[in-house]
Amino acid sequence: MKKYIVSLILVVGLVGCGDSGSSSSSSDSVQSVPTSAGGANKIGKGGSQARFVISGDYLYTLNKRDLEAFDITEPDNPLPYTRDSVSFDVETLFSYGKYLYIGAEGGIYIYTKPTPSKGLEKIGEFTHVKSCDPVVVANDLAFVTLNSGSSCRLNSGKNALEVLDVKDPLNPKLLMSRNMIEPKGLGIDDNRLFICDGVGGLKVFDVVSSENNESNETKVNIIFDRNSTLADINCYDLIPYNKNLIVSNGDDVRQFDYSHFPMVELGRIK
Repeated sequence: MKKYIVSLILVVGLVGCGDSGSSSSSSDSVQSVPTSAGGANKIGKGGSQARFVISGDYLYTLNKRDLEAFDITEPDNPLPYTRDSVSFDVETLFSYGKYLYIGAEGGIYIYTKPTPSKGLEKIGEFTHVKSCDPVVVANDLAFVTLNSGSSCRLNSGKNALEVLDVKDPLNPKLLMSRNMIEPKGLGIDDNRLFICDGVGGLKVFDVVSSENNESNETKVNIIFDRNSTLADINCYDLIPYNKNLIVSNGDDVRQFDYSHFPMVELGRIK
């Protein structure tokens, strides 16, 4: 139950932060949706541990073994639109561009979003060792944390960050893997990658990627920024957006300004 509560807090946490542009990887962008009363409701960004996301006119949810889409053209009257069966081990849901990315104990599943003529469709898959598995995507790169926590295969698996090339969603490719302590939620904004690494703290990395024009292969380097890391924060999930970082550790929600480093805490809600 705690996972769902935290996910909800993170989704609404950015309400009122504004509509300015950002390259943040948090599920899709903040939108302004009119209500039947003529006002406007803000729709926030979701964290990497969420099981529901909003993109365009649709709300997507993971419900046991179903991926469901609801038409929210009229927010006061959401309507079931389409659904598709998914693997039993699915955990998290992330929306980026034309696709939905599902983190599961056994891998990453990539789905196309529905159109008027076609429903949800699985088009790509990447398998890895059984582990807890949130995923975020930005600029054709998918960032995945693997955690061997007790909720996933009884402490089997591994603790690592994996980076995938998802430029071709039909054929995602592993670019690199980096050992972590106990990684959980993560997010990326521009070239800054934030990871909740359990007792290792809230870690910050620089992401440097390049493409070989001859082979068309992508190379990526993840550089640990020790001076920007907050070692005393054992967090569960986070959302980076517009230079504001929303962080949840299950007991409270904290907000940091990362327009400059080291980050400055702006406040918290217990």
